[in-house]
Amino acid sequence: MLAVQKALAEAQLAQLQAQLRPHFLFNALNTVSSLMQTDTARADRVLSELGDLLRANLATSRCDFVPLQEELKVLRKYTDIMHERFGERAVVSWNVAPDALDVPTPSMLLQPLVENAYKHGVERNTDPVFISIVAAREGDSLRVKIHNTGSTLSSTEPPATPGVGLSNCRERLRLLYGAAAELHVEEDTASGVQAIVTLPCRAA
Repeated sequence: MLAVQKALAEAQLAQLQAQLRPHFLFNALNTVSSLMQTDTARADRVLSELGDLLRANLATSRCDFVPLQEELKVLRKYTDIMHERFGERAVVSWNVAPDALDVPTPSMLLQPLVENAYKHGVERNTDPVFISIVAAREGDSLRVKIHNTGSTLSSTEPPATPGVGLSNCRERLRLLYGAAAELHVEEDTASGVQAIVTLPCRAA
C-alpha cells in the first residue's frame, strides 16, 4: 500500500511540473513576440537568453530537489529576460543569506511566484515596480519571501480561485512535505504583496 501511495504521489508531482513548464514557456515566448514588434535586436537577444534558461531548466528538472543556489540561477535568468521586456519598469533586488544556498529546494518552485510579481505588479503599472527576493534560514527552516510593489490581493485572483502557479506550488509542497511546509500570500504595510515559502532545511 505504501508503495502504491508513493507511486501516486510521484505521478502527481510529475503532472504538476509538466503543467508549470508550458505555462512558463508561453509567457517567455509572449515576451519575444511583443519585442518583435518594436526591437528585433532585443528580441534576438531574448531568444538567446531563453535558450540558456531552457537548458538550465532542463538540468534542474531532472531532480525533484536542487540546492537553493541552483534554483536562484534559473530565477536570475528568468528575471534577465523580463528585464529585456520591461526595462526599468521592474527593479529586482536579491538578499540571500550564504548559509541558505545549500538548502535542498523543490526545482522550479519559486519561478511561478516571481512570475506573479511581474503579472500583477509590473504589467499593470507604468511606474517602476520593486521586486525583492529574500531567503534565509530560520532555525531548521528555510524562508523565502518574494515581494512586489504595485499590486494588492484584491487586484489579483480572489483567494477562492488562486492561479495555476500558486495552486501548483501549494500542492507540490503538500505532496513533498505534508504539513511541514507552507506557501502564504499576504499584503504588507509597504504597499504590496508578498509570497512567503517556508520549508524544512532538508530534502523530503
